[in-house]
Amino acid sequence: MTIASLIPNALINLLSEIEELGFSLCLIGGAPRDYFLNKTLSHDLDFEIRNLDASVLRTFFKNKKINYTELPYQITRVDFEGFDLEFSTPRIERQIAGNKTHHHFEAELNPRLSYQEAFKRRDFTLNTIGVELDIKNKTEAVVDPYGGLQDLNARLLREVSDDFFLDSVRFLRLIRFSIKYDLKISDSIMSRLSEFDLSALSKHHFIEEMMKSKSPGIFINTFNEMTEACKLNIPSDMKIWKGLHFRPDVKSKDDLLVSAFLEKEESAKLVASFFSMPEKRLKDLKSFYDSFMIIKSASQDDFKKLVKLPFNEISEPGLLKELKNLEEKKEWQKYFQDQLLVSPSSWESIVVESAELESAPVKMRSYLRFYKALQKSFLA
Repeated sequence: MTIASLIPNALINLLSEIEELGFSLCLIGGAPRDYFLNKTLSHDLDFEIRNLDASVLRTFFKNKKINYTELPYQITRVDFEGFDLEFSTPRIERQIAGNKTHHHFEAELNPRLSYQEAFKRRDFTLNTIGVELDIKNKTEAVVDPYGGLQDLNARLLREVSDDFFLDSVRFLRLIRFSIKYDLKISDSIMSRLSEFDLSALSKHHFIEEMMKSKSPGIFINTFNEMTEACKLNIPSDMKIWKGLHFRPDVKSKDDLLVSAFLEKEESAKLVASFFSMPEKRLKDLKSFYDSFMIIKSASQDDFKKLVKLPFNEISEPGLLKELKNLEEKKEWQKYFQDQLLVSPSSWESIVVESAELESAPVKMRSYLRFYKALQKSFLA
């Protein structure tokens, strides 16, 4: 099996036409890595195109009436038949003195650059594995100037060059790759972690890499451990994670919010702010939690005492109001699995007839469903 054999015919035909223009195509980055790791084809395909200027490719897409997006460094992105394609010209990246951001370099594009020169800008050796496609002759050749296949087989994250430590986002990618693919970090990287300057690290890239890791909880725990161990200076808005520790099953932003809330409400406010969550998000969580704790602490006698009263004689909703609040904010229920004497399953099947509703006091009508659920549970 070859990687080209996994590419659908419609895409092979498109690539064949690009090749006929005079371009050579080399698949690079995540797609070859994933193919050699598990023999699958990613739907994100990145190609380095050689021999011709990128403008020729854009003219081709324009004539074919294929929509494309121009990205920095003359990268061309195309959505085609469910695939996200990127075509880039080989380039050399030269460090801009004093620049600590992700875009810390000036790019020198060269469509005739050697693979070794072009791949040197990449982060890990396992992302420097290329597959040079020859569509016409139905052949392909592995290009591996930095020993990426060997490191992939060893499940090892190793830097391509010293430039690795110039990009703060690569610190985050290091964490993300080690978690997502269960890879070991090389001694050569571990011994030089203190060289990273994270002072200009952006929140955008932090969130992006964290969510791509598939395990935000472990990502944050690892970020805390590594930055503390190496005494790295981090932006002030990322210091909110210090002192927080998350379980491995924390997968989403809401998971992080709830975990922080259960430790300290003030921490949850900082987490909500970090993710730019609407103020109502945390407010609803707190409201659900307060109602949950009230219902959790209520006894059978409390519920029995309530339902022994005729509904029309109840002047204040009390516990009924808390039950209604649990229903209205039930999206948070999954985080609180303690057994309650009464829960959403108690009122899911309860039907309130229109005649019953009309005979109830107006201000109490919305609570009748919960009263009937309690009657069924405690007076049966």
